[in-house]
Amino acid sequence: MLLPPAPRGLLIAGMHGEEPETVLLARRLVERVAAHEAAVAVVLCANPDGTAQGTRQNAAGVDINRNFPAASWRAGTSYSFPPGIDPGLRELANRTNASSTGSAPLSEPESAGLVALAERLQPAWVVDLHAPLDLVLTSPGAPAGIVDGLASAAGLSVEGELAAPTPGSMRDWLIERGVASIVYEVEHAGLPDLCRRHLPGLEQLVRGELA
Repeated sequence: MLLPPAPRGLLIAGMHGEEPETVLLARRLVERVAAHEAAVAVVLCANPDGTAQGTRQNAAGVDINRNFPAASWRAGTSYSFPPGIDPGLRELANRTNASSTGSAPLSEPESAGLVALAERLQPAWVVDLHAPLDLVLTSPGAPAGIVDGLASAAGLSVEGELAAPTPGSMRDWLIERGVASIVYEVEHAGLPDLCRRHLPGLEQLVRGELA
């Protein structure tokens, strides 16, 4: 993890293990930016077991991005889209990738650790890296300079909501706490192409050059 002395924001990669490109991008970021040069704390891999196994879920079969203590959390099974599905096919009938939401909010060490970190750092905003929707998902209070800067640097569209619900997500929890949530979705692509497209804006973010 990259932890500057007084981070203004928090960037999280690898929430879903089936999205390893986010971990690779975060690794490149901490190789480029030293802690004393950074304005943002970086979590390199929020779901190490899932990333090692290539699964969305953690080792207990829980989607940790459905395990946060938001009002939207519900017990049971959460269905997501298969990895890499064509955006045009992202319809409710195709949500077939089944995960547990956990026995209770924060039942998983990964989600509990992220909440503890956010409460310790008190970031003004959180950027959560995901794949493969190729967009920036913003929220109330998100700094326009950061949202627009990230989207412009990578040629991404900006959305306010997604059609499919995400109960118990970190985004829902952050919004309820008054913390701006920015979900940055990259495409499925090789690392060289991803780095060329996404590292410039993300490096500006980590260096505190977007506001």
